Amino acid sequence: MRKTMRLKLGLVSETTKAFLNQVKLCLYSFRKNAGTIKNTPIILITNNEPLSNDEKKFFKKYFSPIEFKTMPRLGAILHTSKLNVFYAIDPTSYDVLLFLDCDTVIARPLDNMLDPIKKDGAQFVCRRGGKTDRNTFVDFNGLVKEYCGKDCTNKILFEEEKEWPMFNTGVFLATSGAVKKIRLNSIQFTYEIYNKWQTKENIENLPLIRYLFKFKILKSKQIVLQSWPIEQGAVALSCIKAGLKVHYLDEIYNSWGQLKDLRILHCFKSAYKFDRSKMFSKESGGWIKEYKESGLPGKIFLANLVEEYKKEFSEKGTQ
Repeated sequence: MRKTMRLKLGLVSETTKAFLNQVKLCLYSFRKNAGTIKNTPIILITNNEPLSNDEKKFFKKYFSPIEFKTMPRLGAILHTSKLNVFYAIDPTSYDVLLFLDCDTVIARPLDNMLDPIKKDGAQFVCRRGGKTDRNTFVDFNGLVKEYCGKDCTNKILFEEEKEWPMFNTGVFLATSGAVKKIRLNSIQFTYEIYNKWQTKENIENLPLIRYLFKFKILKSKQIVLQSWPIEQGAVALSCIKAGLKVHYLDEIYNSWGQLKDLRILHCFKSAYKFDRSKMFSKESGGWIKEYKESGLPGKIFLANLVEEYKKEFSEKGTQ
């Protein structure tokens, strides 16, 4: 690893107004608040169709250095397309890739975020998956055996116990070498797990099978309970199979808003239900006032950030 690591920031987005508004706020907060890494080159990847020329001009004017890539929209589940970040950017052009979901915003400097890679030689750094992520995969151990081999031992130590690494991929860091290994099979794993999940769901929804479940004559053998986090499990399986050194990212770097010292706020749609397509319009005043008075650190920060953005870009005559 070089003494000065080349860092790149990757985002994956749709080209709708709601998504692009999220991207604009994310990049605005990154350039404003990310500390020593705030000038990191950005690669904005859009699914299926390129940005308009006007949008490209806007991003170049206010958030350079920035490049644009267009990749095919990946099927299976809604979140699969985030895996395009492993393929759209040449791994030889960076030492470390930082990925952010476009519904994240930066609240405080990220100066120490790379320490696990710089100091401990970590190859993939991501927040540990919470109960929702872990409970959705009802037999993750079985998936590890199936996809990574029975002799795999690449566990991680967490609270004095060893476990298979699993994480929320809304924010992560990966070395270029790790990216080359993850992209060998992360998409394949996602599709395979999804297809099995879909088949099992279809079978278990048959009237006779549902009847047998109801009276506990049969027990469900689903490997996942729902489809949305499958790509997260697939990335974890790719890391395990490749033998990568995984480090869990502190929760402050991927917080839904309850932490006062949060660095990165993840504005999950389930908790932040404002209309993102009208984020910068006059109609946003209602939810901004509500968020300011909520007492929740994340909502207060987000409301203030949106107001700052609106003020700055209204003075520039554009949003």
